[in-house]
Formats: sequence, structure tokens, C-alpha cells
Amino acid sequence: MSNERTQQTVAIPLPKAKKNLVQIGCICMMLSVAMYGLVFSTLTSPILESVNAMGYVGLFSIFAALGVSIMTPIGGKLGDLIGRRNIVVIPGIICIICGVAFAFVRSLVPLMALRLLISLAQGAFTAAPYIIMGLINERKDVPKAMGMLAAAIAVGGFGGSIIAGILTDMNMLTVAILMPALPLILGIVLIGLNMPNQKREGKVTIDIPGIIALVVTLCAILLSLNFGSSIGWTNPAIIGGFILGIVALVALIKIEEKAEEPIIPLALFKNKNYTMLLVVGFASYFYQNAMNVYAPIGAMQVMGKSASIAGSLQMPRTLLTIIVPIIAGTWVGKKTSNMWKAMVGATALAGIPMLAMGFTSPTTPIMIYFVALTFTGIAESFRSVSITPAAQSMLEPKDIGVGTSFVNFFNSLSGTVAATVFAVAYNMNTAADPTNVELIQKGVNAVYWVAGIVGIVGLIVVVLFVRPQMSDKKQQVEKTEEKCA
Repeated sequence: MSNERTQQTVAIPLPKAKKNLVQIGCICMMLSVAMYGLVFSTLTSPILESVNAMGYVGLFSIFAALGVSIMTPIGGKLGDLIGRRNIVVIPGIICIICGVAFAFVRSLVPLMALRLLISLAQGAFTAAPYIIMGLINERKDVPKAMGMLAAAIAVGGFGGSIIAGILTDMNMLTVAILMPALPLILGIVLIGLNMPNQKREGKVTIDIPGIIALVVTLCAILLSLNFGSSIGWTNPAIIGGFILGIVALVALIKIEEKAEEPIIPLALFKNKNYTMLLVVGFASYFYQNAMNVYAPIGAMQVMGKSASIAGSLQMPRTLLTIIVPIIAGTWVGKKTSNMWKAMVGATALAGIPMLAMGFTSPTTPIMIYFVALTFTGIAESFRSVSITPAAQSMLEPKDIGVGTSFVNFFNSLSGTVAATVFAVAYNMNTAADPTNVELIQKGVNAVYWVAGIVGIVGLIVVVLFVRPQMSDKKQQVEKTEEKCA
């Protein structure tokens, strides 16, 4: 009876040994994703210094974010079409080849092209580990599996950036650039050898017009958001970019309504339960730019602390995000009701600490920042083990791939929108004199308050909408299990 239930609740049943190897492969993939992200961030200056192109730091970073944003929603659908194994192996190999080439090229244009290709490849397979974990595990074990992926991201980002910095200081920049490819190779091998290439049966049609419209929409809007704060929101190029993005978005909707195999099934957004989870994910991810960019500014420019202290603000938080997700995932898997409770933690422990930091002044103890950011580590741990499993449980099996990818896409979109909103909030307060401590204080506090309010809005959505949804879902599951018994 137990084996029959496993067959019913696991989309891709695997022998225990192969399942464990695939899970290790997924963990390796996320280690690599985190390492490519933060290692390349650490190495941006020395890489561009090596080709005398420090003026292109902003564009370099935008290329990195743009590729992932474009390919994350596309990658989920491509996985449905070419298979779960292939969407890991093929883009993974492309990422490795481009990453190795990146280590040896010393010319700006090829470096930019390679960085874009790396991020495009990453975007194609970034959601795959989350999808695979949902397919090979029983529903109750999925949150714990997501916790392992979250821990891998924390380890890869934190450890990888430290190792990359040490290698660079030892004049081993090439080795530092090559390093993220090692876990990626292992992940590709483990998944490639042990994971069946599940894909949809029948004729496969790729929605080329939809892909083009999606690329134009994202490029126009994201580039306009990124450059608007620096060259001015009334600049004709920025206005034109937004107009082009809106026109392309309208075209995308029209195309997807008629497409035989849409890249973005619009029916997903008719699922109120799923849409609410996207909103919660967006809200619970929104604070991160405030933490990464403006907390160091507040510590150094307002409180007068050293760069080393500002750089260590996230140390306790990072340690928690390595340990807590697995524990939280195990807890969430025990009861369906724990899932929405975890989302309460994800939103409340993101919003409230930001509000607490919103009273920053020259006399504020730096310990306030340490404690507040440490609580956001618990929030991140809860977010990583609740929203994606909940979204998967709300979707039809045929929509798991693209639905999971859209959860990741909304996370990256949240970061981009947040960066723009925070820049506006900060610049509105500091425009008169960007060096004035009092104005900087007002600017960072405005950022924290915006971040805190968005987190609290997410909390309200969880309590008023997600909690009733999860309760209904629990009743449906219990009825199904009674019928099976």
C-alpha cells in the first residue's frame, strides 16, 4: 500500500540510489548558480580592470541579470518540450563552454557577449533543480528538498565569493573564474546519468513569435528600469523603451492567446491561488536590494562605521540561511498548514526588520542592523521552503515546469523593480546634496520603509488569501487520501 501511494504521489519514481544522486546533482547545480552570481560580482572589477573597461561595470551587471530574466520563463516551457534532463544538460554544457572561454578572453566585446550567454544558459536551467525536486519527491518531502537547494545557494554564494577573492588576491584570476564550472559539471553528470528525460508526448511546437515578443518586452522594460534612474525618467530613450515594452507586452498577450504551445500559458494567471503565491513571492523577495545596497550605506555614511563592519552585516544571516532551510523544510513537510505559517514568517520577518531599520540615525547602535538582518535570514529560509512547493501543489502536472519557472522569474523581477523603486526613494531625499549625512539618513530610511511596507502587504495577502486557500487544499487532499484508502 505504501509503495502504491508513492507511485501515485511521485511524478517520476526513481530507485533510492538514483534519486539520491539526482538530488546531489540538483544541489551541485544550485551551488554553481550561486557561485556564478556572487563570484562574478566579486570579480567584476578585476575582470574589467584587466581590459581597461571599468566604465562598463553597470552594463556588465545588466547583461548578467538580463539573460537570466529572459530565459527563466522560457526555460520552464523548454523543459516541457525537450525534457527535464536535457534542459539541464544542454544549457549546462553551453554555460561551461562559455565560462571556460570567459576565463581566457581579454577583450571587452567578447567578454560582454560571453557574460550574456552564460546568464542566458543559467536562466534556462535555473528553475530545473526546483522542478526536478518536485517531480522525484513525495509531496511531503518537497519542502525539505527545497531547503537543501536554498542551503546550497547560501553555501555557493558565501563560500564561492570568499574563495574567488582569495584566488584573485593570489593572482589566480583565471582559476577563480573557472571555479563555478566544477559543481556544474558534477551536477550535469549526476542528473544526465540518473534522470530519465521526461517530456511531453506527441508533436512539439516551439512558440517562436511568443519568445521574440517576450524578449523584446523584458529587454525594453528592464533596460529602461535600469537606466532610468541614471539618465533620467523623462529621457526620450527611456520613454521610448517603456512604450516599446508595453506594445510588446500587448503583442505577447495576443500571441499567447492564439499560440498552440504558448511559452506562457495565460491560464496560469486565471488560477487565483497560484497568482496570490506569485504576489507573496514578489513581496517576500523585495527587501533584498535594500539589504544588499542600502544597509552598507546606512552603516558607513550615517552611523560612521568602517567598511569592514558594513561588509560583515550579513554574516549571521548567511550562516542561518545555510542551516535553517533544511530544518524549516522538514517542519513544513509535516503539515499542510505549516506551509502558510512559513509564508507568514517569510513576509513578517522581512517586513518588520526593515521597518525597524527605518529609524536609522547617527546614534543608532550597529547591533540593530545585525539583529534585523539576521531575522531576514529566517525569513529567507521560510520563503525558500514554502512558496515554490505551494505553487507546485496548486498547478496541473502539465504546468509544473513553466509554473515553477515563473516563481523564479517573479523573484528576479522583484529585485529589478525594487532596485528602481529604492533608487527613486533614495534620490528624492538626497538630490539636493548627495554628501549630506542628514539627507542620506532620510534616503536610506525611506528605502527601508518602502521595503517594510511591501513585506507587510505580503503578510496581509498570506493571512487573507493564502491561508484560506491552503486550508481548502488540505481538505481536498484529506478527501483524496480517504478515497485512496
